[in-house]
Amino acid sequence: MSNSMSMSGLNRLADQLSRALALLGTLGIAAMLIHVTLDVVLRSTMSYSIPATLEIVTRYYMVTLALLPLAWVEHQRNMIAVEAVTDVLGERFKAWTDVLVAVISLLIYFIFMVATWTKAVEQFERGAYVMSLDFPMPVWPTYFVIPISFGLACLVCLIRLIIHLSPTPSTNAPE
Repeated sequence: MSNSMSMSGLNRLADQLSRALALLGTLGIAAMLIHVTLDVVLRSTMSYSIPATLEIVTRYYMVTLALLPLAWVEHQRNMIAVEAVTDVLGERFKAWTDVLVAVISLLIYFIFMVATWTKAVEQFERGAYVMSLDFPMPVWPTYFVIPISFGLACLVCLIRLIIHLSPTPSTNAPE
């Protein structure tokens, strides 16, 4: 009974984390839309451009929007899947391929997380920035978005792996 509760608790945690990331992604898209629209309107009507718009869009919005939803996509099981073979070979084979995919994904995300964390720390220590209109705009914070995104995707894969390997399958397991 408690094993089933802990599995559903893990699944709930993964669900809440992935929903929070989806919400952050939505807010990021809205912020980028407002920022770029305001820049275009001001440039067209008053010949004034918001400083560093290009740098902020490319260094902050795009990196965040491209990578933060990774855990959400992983949790929703919307990554690439080959179902033609698993549908023919049955449920038992599908269960084993789900475990194998979770293990491989977990390892790849972990390797990417460690490699990008090292780069993020290096950029932080350097105080990485880009010049925008004679203003040094720090870009080192965005380097941390990458390992955090891979780390959260790792966590989702780990939770899915635990659920798949648990002796009592949870009724709340992702489909």
